[in-house]
Amino acid sequence: MKRVIYLDVLIAVNLFINYFLLLAVAAFLRIRAARVRLIGGAALGAVYSLIILLPPIGPAASLFVKLLMSATIVLAAFGAPSLRFFLRTAACFYLTGFAFAGFMLAVWYFVAPQGMLMKNSVVYFDISPLMLFALTVVCYGAVRLLSRVAGRWQPKELFCSVTVQAGGKTADFTAKVDTGNTLTEPFSGFPVVVAEYGCVERIVPDGVRRQLFAAAGEADGAARSAGLRLVPFHAVGGGGILPAFQPDLMVISTAREKITVNEVYLAVTEKKLCASGFGALLNPQLLTQGRQTARKEKRL
Repeated sequence: MKRVIYLDVLIAVNLFINYFLLLAVAAFLRIRAARVRLIGGAALGAVYSLIILLPPIGPAASLFVKLLMSATIVLAAFGAPSLRFFLRTAACFYLTGFAFAGFMLAVWYFVAPQGMLMKNSVVYFDISPLMLFALTVVCYGAVRLLSRVAGRWQPKELFCSVTVQAGGKTADFTAKVDTGNTLTEPFSGFPVVVAEYGCVERIVPDGVRRQLFAAAGEADGAARSAGLRLVPFHAVGGGGILPAFQPDLMVISTAREKITVNEVYLAVTEKKLCASGFGALLNPQLLTQGRQTARKEKRL
């Protein structure tokens, strides 16, 4: 018996599936991805779904094709600011996709719903637009719920209280230890903490403030005259340069320890790093550096 496949349904269903898989990855990894890029990655996955029209391919070839397609989808949706970031997002997308494929295989094996087809690792449902819309709403709600639950259950060790002293003034804020933050100041190699302007406004030097709100051409001159530093960065939504300065002292308090460092730069951004909960991203290298310094002092 021949199966009729409607291309519009095939593409719509797989666009829907890939979008919510990417949304789940962004939610679990706490990635701030642009919606346009997520839709672009999902659209690429929807185009790839056309391989269901090809003759059946073997398991090894199917796995290779699946991995290759997944890699390009991840690149389209999240970019690759670093190899580590790409491998982490790709691994999460693979695991999410494999879990979904396993669930669909179980549904097909035990229920075998009419109008469902799995071929070449692609799922096809012959469903009505109304049902597709309903599933979209349900899945969106599920992803949002999982995102909130995952956020509430993050280990306390990921967050710390930070006190920064600069120019005789002090600023206190909560920071998140971000394994994706590998920023270092180019000349000294010191780790960089990225903080929202509102959290450190009272200790920000005038040069950094001018740099932050000046036009690009004026900013470079401001940084040079003030002896500040420009720290280049790459993120999912693009890249740029952050103004940074070296504070006199930084004290990092976690649930288990208190670490003091001075070989650190504080970069300032106008953008919100999080809707609520923390106002800075901490380079984990600072914790390692502070512990090593503390051990050396004990030996002395």
